[in-house]
Amino acid sequence: MSVRITITPPGGTPQEIRSYDSVMVRRSAKDRAGSYSIVMRAPDSSVVDAFPIGSVVEIEQDGHKFRGWVLNPAKSLNARERTVVLEGPDYTARTQKIIVTESFQNKRIDEIVDALFSAYVPWVDRSKIGECATEISIKFADVYLWDAMDTLCELSGYEWYIDHDLSVHFFRPEDRINPIVLRTGMFHRGTANLKPDSSNLVNRLWVKGAKGVSDNFTQNITVNGTEPIQLFYTPLATTEGVVVIIDSQQKTVGIQHIHEPGTFDFLLNYAEKLLIPDLCTSGSGTITYRYEYPVKILLEEPGSQERYGIFEDVYTVETDDRNIALQRGLRYLGKYSQPVITGSLEPFDGIYSPGELIKVEIPELNIDEYLQIRSVIYTTTNPPQYTQDGRRYTARKIELESPERDLTNVLKQFDKRLKALEKAVHAEEEVVVRYIAESELWGWSEEVEQAVYACSVPSETLYPSETLYPC
Repeated sequence: MSVRITITPPGGTPQEIRSYDSVMVRRSAKDRAGSYSIVMRAPDSSVVDAFPIGSVVEIEQDGHKFRGWVLNPAKSLNARERTVVLEGPDYTARTQKIIVTESFQNKRIDEIVDALFSAYVPWVDRSKIGECATEISIKFADVYLWDAMDTLCELSGYEWYIDHDLSVHFFRPEDRINPIVLRTGMFHRGTANLKPDSSNLVNRLWVKGAKGVSDNFTQNITVNGTEPIQLFYTPLATTEGVVVIIDSQQKTVGIQHIHEPGTFDFLLNYAEKLLIPDLCTSGSGTITYRYEYPVKILLEEPGSQERYGIFEDVYTVETDDRNIALQRGLRYLGKYSQPVITGSLEPFDGIYSPGELIKVEIPELNIDEYLQIRSVIYTTTNPPQYTQDGRRYTARKIELESPERDLTNVLKQFDKRLKALEKAVHAEEEVVVRYIAESELWGWSEEVEQAVYACSVPSETLYPSETLYPC
C-alpha cells in the first residue's frame, strides 16, 4: 500500500502528512466534481488551524492521484484530544464559481470548450480536450462555466473533469476504456451487487425540442394606413433579409423599439408577429421571410418492444438543432431500450476514473459486458485494514451503470430528407419523422409518420415531395 498526503497552506511550503486516522477520496461522473476528507488527531494544538481554507491538498492512494483544496477545516475537542477534519472539492468544482458570457455561431463543440477554458480558466492544460466535430450555435449569458460544460456534455454525449495535473479532460466514454477486466476473485466477497433496472425502460421514444427552418415564405399583404399587418409566423430573415415589395417596389424594413419611427417604410415587431406601416401607408404586395417549425422525432426499437411490450416516453432536448436532438435521442434509446445494469463492487486494487468503460465478467451473475464507471471512492485508514490474505490495502468502491451506445454515425441522409419536408409544412404544426431499428446492430430506416398542414383547402396529396408547397 502506498499513500502520500501533501498539504500546502496559502503562501506556505508543502507539508507531508504522516499521521492521520483516515483519508477518503470520491470522484463522480454524476456530480462531475470530486471531493476528499482527511481526519487527523493530536494531543496538542499542532494540527488546529494549520491548514486554513484555500490550502492545496494532494493525495496519492495506490497510484490514484487527487488534487483539491481545503474548504471546510472543521475542528473539535474531546478531553485533551484535538480532532481536525479537512474537507473540500477538487479543481473541477472551481468552475462553479466562474461566470461566462459568450456566444458562438456554427462552432465545433470541442472548439467551444477550448475557447471557454482559454478565456476563463487559463491555468488549466487544454491538451486533453478530445475532438468533437458537432457544430452548434449557442449563447451563454452570465452562466457558470460548470453549467455551460454540463450543457455541452448533454448535447455531445461527452464527459469532462479537471484532473490532478490541472488538465481539463473532455472525452467520449467509448474512447476511455479501463485496461482492467473485472472478474470473479478480483473484488471483495459479497460486494458485487448488480441489478437490472427497468424503471426507465423505453422502446418508443418521442424526442422533442428540435426545430427546422423553412424555405422562403411569401405572404400577400395590403397596407391600410398605419394599421399593423398580422403575419402568419414569427419572421426570420432570408439571405436578403425580410423583403417587403409594395406596388412592385422594394421597401425598407426596420425593427420596432430599436429603430426610430419615420426612418423606414415599415417596422417589424417580431414578438407580436406584426409588420407596422411607417413611411409607406398604402398599396399592396408581399412580404417574404422564413420561419421555424417544430420537428418531433419518433424512435422505435422493435426488438425491445417484442420482448417487453411497448414502453413510451418523451425526451426533451435543450437544443433547436434537429441533428443533435436525433443523436441525443438515439443515445437515450440505445441505453434504456433494455434494462439498465446498475450496482457496485469493491475491487482489491486498480486505478479507476469516472466516465470510463470497464469490462465486467461475472458468469455467476450472467454479467459479461462493458459498464460505465459512475463514481469511485478510495478509503485509506491508519493503521490500514487487511484483506483476507493479510495484505494491507486502500479500499475501493466503484459504482457501475450500463453506458449509452454511440449511434451518432447513422442516418446520413437525415438533412436531405427533411429538406423536402421544409417545403410542405407551416410553423405552427409539427413534422413527425419516425425511425425504426431494423436489427440488433441498430441499423435504422426512416419514414415520415405525419406531416400536418395548416391549409384550409386540402391538396390532392399530403405526402411531402420536392415540388409540394403550402397552399
